[in-house]
Amino acid sequence: QIDAVANGYTVVDPATVIATHLNQLLARSATELFGLDEAQALVETLKAGYPQLAQGLTPQPFSLAAIAALCRSLLAERVPLRDFRALASAMIAAGKPDMPPGDLTEAVRRQLGGLIVQTISPAQMPLLAVTLAPDLEALLIQSVRAAPDAAWPIEPELARRIVASIGEAVEPLLLAARGFAVIVAPLCRPAMARLLRAQFADVAVLSFLEIPEAKPVEIIATVGDAIGDAALPAPDITEKDH
Repeated sequence: QIDAVANGYTVVDPATVIATHLNQLLARSATELFGLDEAQALVETLKAGYPQLAQGLTPQPFSLAAIAALCRSLLAERVPLRDFRALASAMIAAGKPDMPPGDLTEAVRRQLGGLIVQTISPAQMPLLAVTLAPDLEALLIQSVRAAPDAAWPIEPELARRIVASIGEAVEPLLLAARGFAVIVAPLCRPAMARLLRAQFADVAVLSFLEIPEAKPVEIIATVGDAIGDAALPAPDITEKDH
């Protein structure tokens, strides 16, 4: 241990390793673990501190089942629920009781954009971003519009090439444990999030509408510049602020 520290390594005791691993497992299982009881607990806590807000949230216009479904959708993409007051306010401000669950999730995410971005990038630092080339993004938008209700609207071979290209772009960031996001058009954000989640569970996929106007964005890679090729090219690494 002394030699490891002297050589610049960080030494972590076994208990910390186990605790960290368990926390990661719980985070990845949060969607399955969250149900009506957990949603009710959040609502009861909200009632204790903000009774009027809770009254405006449930049972009308949103049922407990709708609240639980929204929370599961957010947890599936690692969006924390610790500020449930903000989440409730976002539901009331942006949601409608007859909205499809997916549309409600996207509307609430836009309201919570600042909080979501803070979980990825410190307030005073630029948000590191991987973006899609315009031709690729246009193709994805076209695919989603052609099958708006499909869970997987992207053609399988195209999806495979997108995942491979984004994987190449984000690998150095993942190895360096740097916070970043893949930023896409709002219409294709849900489909891209589902596509990447299976292989890159911890990679955040944001729409540009979720990023606060005052938040600087540093584009570190753009993928898909030659979508017509047999395979997507290696990422075009750039360094510029938005």
